[in-house]
Amino acid sequence: MYDLDEQTLIEESKKHCDVFLQKEQRSLATFTGDLGLMYIPDPKLERFLLDPSKGVVYLPLQRFLDEELDNNQIMWHIYYELALYPDWKKQTKKYLNRKKDWQKEIDHMISYILNRIKSEGLENDPAYQPKIISNYVRKEILDLLYLLDKQTSFLRVLQMCPIYRDEENLDKIVSYMKQTGKTVESISKMPKHRAFANSFLIIELYKTKPKIEGCIENPFDRKIFNQPFFDFIHYQLVRQINNDQGIIERDPFIRSFIFPIFEQLWKKEIDDMVFCKSEGQKKEQVKGSENPFEQSKGDEITDSMESTQEEENKIFEEMLDQQDQISSNIQNIIQNKVDLERYGISQADQQLFQFYSNKMKSEREEMRQFWKKLIGGAKKEISVKKDGQIKGKLDVDSFINTYPDFIEAEKKGNYKNLPIFNRYLLEPQTDILPEIIEISFVIDNSGSMNESKIEASRKALAVTLLSIDDFNRYLKSNAEQLNQKVEVLSETWFFGSKFYNVKEFNDKNAKEKQKSDIIRSIVNLDATDGATDDASCLREISDRITSMQENQLKNKKQIKIVFEITDGASSFPGAAKEAVQELLCKNVQVYAFQIGKNSEANEKIFNYVWNEGFKQPHGVIIGEQAEMLPKELLKALGKNMKSIFY
Repeated sequence: MYDLDEQTLIEESKKHCDVFLQKEQRSLATFTGDLGLMYIPDPKLERFLLDPSKGVVYLPLQRFLDEELDNNQIMWHIYYELALYPDWKKQTKKYLNRKKDWQKEIDHMISYILNRIKSEGLENDPAYQPKIISNYVRKEILDLLYLLDKQTSFLRVLQMCPIYRDEENLDKIVSYMKQTGKTVESISKMPKHRAFANSFLIIELYKTKPKIEGCIENPFDRKIFNQPFFDFIHYQLVRQINNDQGIIERDPFIRSFIFPIFEQLWKKEIDDMVFCKSEGQKKEQVKGSENPFEQSKGDEITDSMESTQEEENKIFEEMLDQQDQISSNIQNIIQNKVDLERYGISQADQQLFQFYSNKMKSEREEMRQFWKKLIGGAKKEISVKKDGQIKGKLDVDSFINTYPDFIEAEKKGNYKNLPIFNRYLLEPQTDILPEIIEISFVIDNSGSMNESKIEASRKALAVTLLSIDDFNRYLKSNAEQLNQKVEVLSETWFFGSKFYNVKEFNDKNAKEKQKSDIIRSIVNLDATDGATDDASCLREISDRITSMQENQLKNKKQIKIVFEITDGASSFPGAAKEAVQELLCKNVQVYAFQIGKNSEANEKIFNYVWNEGFKQPHGVIIGEQAEMLPKELLKALGKNMKSIFY
C-alpha cells in the first residue's frame, strides 16, 4: 500500500512540476537564451541530465521531493545548473578544448614536478612516471577552472535573478551547499592550492575568508590595484556577467590574476613533499597525503544535484556534434540560396527545424527505402477476369444457353470451340492509380500538450512531411514506370479552442513556400491554443470536399487521408464523432493517435469518437510511450500507401 501511495505522490508531483515549468517557460527561455529547451521531471534521476541532442533537461524529481523544495528552490537549482549554458552554446569548442588552451601551464608544472622527482633520484620509480604526473597536473588545473566556473554560475544566478539575493532564499541556498560539503571547515582538510581554489565559492556563501593551513600569509589578504584580492575577483567576474562575456574573457583573467597564486601555493606543496621509494606498485607515503599524484576526485561533490565535470564534458561533446550538423545544413541552405525570411521563417526557425530533421534522419532514410521498394514493385497492370472460355469444366448455365450449338457440334464430333466451360482467363489491363493523394495532419496544440508530447509530435510531423516530399520526388521520376502521374499533397492543421491551417496543400510554383510551411508546422507547435476542439477542425476538412471531389473519392480517382494527433479526449465528443462519420461516408480514411498519460474517462471518450460503432478501429492509444508516435505514424502512412499501389 505504501508503494502505491508513493507512486501516486510521484505522479502527482510530476504533474505539478510540469504545470509549474510551463508557467516558468518564459523566464527559463530568457535565462538560457534557448526557446526550444524543454524541461522534463524524472523520478529516477539523482542529478540533472542535459541531453543537447534532444534539447531536453531532465530534472531529478525525487531529490526535489526528498528535500521538500519549494518552487523558488527548484528554479534556483535549474538556473544554477544552466547558468553557463548560453556561453556553452556560443563557445562549445573553447570549453571542450580547454586542456589545449592551458597546455603551457600544464607543461610547466609537469616539468617542475619531474625535476623535483629527479632531484630525489626517483625518476625510474613506477609511482612517479611522467604519465602519472601528467594526468595529475592536468586534472588539478582543470579542477581549478571548473570550480571558478561554478563560482561564476552562482554569481550569474544572483545577477540575473535578484530574488535569490533575499536573505530567506540565500539562506536556503547556503543550507544546500552545506549538505553537499561546501563548508568553511572543509577547506582546512585540503592541500594549499586546492583550498585556495575552493575558497572563492566559500567566501561568496559565508562572507568570511577561510584559513588555508600552512600559509604564513593568507592569499586573500593581498590587494590588487589597491582593492582586496577577493573583492577585485568578484567585481571583475560580475562585470563580465553583466557585459554578457564568457570563457573568452574569463580564462585570460584567471590566467593573469588567479592562476599565479594557485601555482605558487601548488609549488609550495611540491617543495614540502617527502618522496619515498615505492614497494612494488605501492606508492610513496608522503606527509599530508598518502598518494599526492593519485587521481584526485577534484573536490567534486557526489551529493550535488548538479552535473559533474565529466558529465559537463560529455555535454560539450554532444553539443559540438549537434552544432557541426546544424552548421553543415545551414551551409547547404546558403549554397542553395534559399531565402525563407520573406515567408516569415527566421534563421532560428530554420535551425530548430533542422534539429528535428537531423534527429529523424535514420527514420527518414528507412522511409526512402520503403518508397523506392513501393514504386519499384507497384503493379503497372492488373488482371481482369474474362469468362466464357473454351476449356475447363462444364458450366451448366453456359451449356443451356448454347445448347443449339452443342447439337451441331455433336454432329461434327468437335466440341473444342464451344464456350460452355467455366474456366476464365486473366486478361491484362493497365492499372489505374489515383491521380491525387491528399493527406491532412490535424495536430493538437492545446495547453495540455507538455514538452514531451510536443517533442514527439514535432518529430513525427517533421519526418512524415519530409518523407512525403521524398515520395513525391520518386513518383515524379518514375511516372513513366507507373504509366501515369501520381501526386501526394499534404496539409497541416492546428486545433485548440480554435483551429487554423498552418500548411496548405503543396504550392507547385513556390518550393520555398512549401518548405516554409513545413518549417512553420514544426516550430509553431507550442501548446498555446487552449482547449481540445478537434470537432470543428475535422468538420472544416469535410466541408472543403466538393461534390466533384467526393465523386472522385468514391471512384478511387482520388485518395484522402486524415491523421489526427491528440493528447486527450475531444472537448466535444458528439460533434467529433459526427465529423469522423461524415468523413468516412465521403470515403476519407481517418486515423487518430492519442499520446501521453490519460484518465480512464478520457480514454472512453477517445474510443467513443474513434473506435466504437465502426467496422474497423480508427484510433490508436499510444499513451505514455509518446516517443513511439513517429514510428506509429510512419507505419500507418506506409500501410495506406501500400494498399493504394499494390
